[in-house]
Amino acid sequence: LAEARSALTRISANPTNSTLRCQALRELAVDAMRQKQSEAALALSKQLLQETNSVFRDRLLRLEVLRDTKSAGYKPALATLQREAASEPGKTAELGMWQMGNTSPAENLSWLRSLPLSTQTNQAVAMMMADCYTMLRDWRGLQASVDPQNWGELEFIRHAFKARALRGQDLSGAAKGEWELALKVANNQKASLVMLLRLAAAWNWQSEGEELLWTIVNRYPGEKWAFQALTQVLFAGGRTRPLMTFFIQELKRSPSDLAIKNNLAMTALLLEAKELKPHDLAREVYQKAPNNATYASTYAFSLYLQGKNAEALKVFQTLKPQELENTSIAGYYGLILKATGNKEKARVYLDWAFKSPMLPEERKLFERAKAGM
Repeated sequence: LAEARSALTRISANPTNSTLRCQALRELAVDAMRQKQSEAALALSKQLLQETNSVFRDRLLRLEVLRDTKSAGYKPALATLQREAASEPGKTAELGMWQMGNTSPAENLSWLRSLPLSTQTNQAVAMMMADCYTMLRDWRGLQASVDPQNWGELEFIRHAFKARALRGQDLSGAAKGEWELALKVANNQKASLVMLLRLAAAWNWQSEGEELLWTIVNRYPGEKWAFQALTQVLFAGGRTRPLMTFFIQELKRSPSDLAIKNNLAMTALLLEAKELKPHDLAREVYQKAPNNATYASTYAFSLYLQGKNAEALKVFQTLKPQELENTSIAGYYGLILKATGNKEKARVYLDWAFKSPMLPEERKLFERAKAGM
C-alpha cells in the first residue's frame, strides 16, 4: 500500500500529462476517504478540480468528500451541482445516480421532479424517477409517472414498472397484463430478458423470475449462468421433480456433461424414477470420474438403495476426510455408516447434513435415519 501511494503521488506530480495526474489524484482521494484521512481527502479532491482535464464526476467525488467529512460546504456544493445539472441531461443522470446512492429516494425524487419537463422525460431520468417511486412504494405516483411516457427501445422496462405499480395497488389482473406486454415487447432479446430478470429479482417476483430464467435457458443455452441460477431457484424451492425434468432437458442438449448426468441420477434416485435408469447413470458417471467426491457420493447412494452397503462404504472410504465433511455429502455417508453398523459415527455426519439446504426427499431420508438411532 505504501509503495502504491508513493507511485500515485509521483504520477500526480507529473508535469506533462494532466489525464494521468487526474487519475492518480482520484485514486489518492478515494484511498484517503477509505483511510478516514479527512484533511488529505479534502486537499486531494480540491486539487483534482483545479486540473484542466477534470470531469463532472470529479466534482461528485469532491461532493462525496464534503459530505463524508461533514463539511459546511456540502449543501452549497450540492445546490450548485443541482443547478448546473438541471439543463444538461448527461449531468442530470450522473448526479441523479450519485444521489440515489448517497441521499434518500425522497430527496432525489424531489429534485428530479423540479427539473424541466423535457429533462424529466429523458429516458435515463425517467427510469431513475421510476426507481425512486418504487423505493418509496408510491405506487400511484409510479403509475402516474410512467403512464404517459414512451421509453423507446426500453419500452419493455416501462411496462414492467407499470406492472409493479399496478400490483402494488392490488390490481393483479392489470399487473399481469402489463408484465406480459413487457415480455412481448422484449421480444426474447437476451439483453432485454436479463434486464427484466434483474427487476424481477429486485422486486422479489419469484415466479416471473423463474419464467424468465426458463426462457433464457431455452433460447440461449450457452448462457451457463442462467442454467446455474435456475438450478438454484428450483433447489431452493424444494422442487425436486421440476429439477429432474430440467436435468433431463439439459442432458439432451449436452449428453456428455457429467455434472448434469450426475444431477439427473441423484434426483431420479430420490424420486425413485426407475424409468430413467438412475443406477446405470450413477455408475457411468463414477467410472468416468472416480476422484470426484460428488459423483462418488451419488454412486454410493445408488449402491445403498440396491442393498450393496459394503460396496457403498468402500466408495466413501476412497474420499478424503474433508470431502466427507462437505454438507452435501455428509448425510449420505451417514446413511452408509448406519447401514454398516457404525451408528455413533453416522450420527455425527447426519447432523452435519442439516447445516445446509437440502431437497425435501433428502430431509425425509436423513430424518428417518436419525429417528432410528
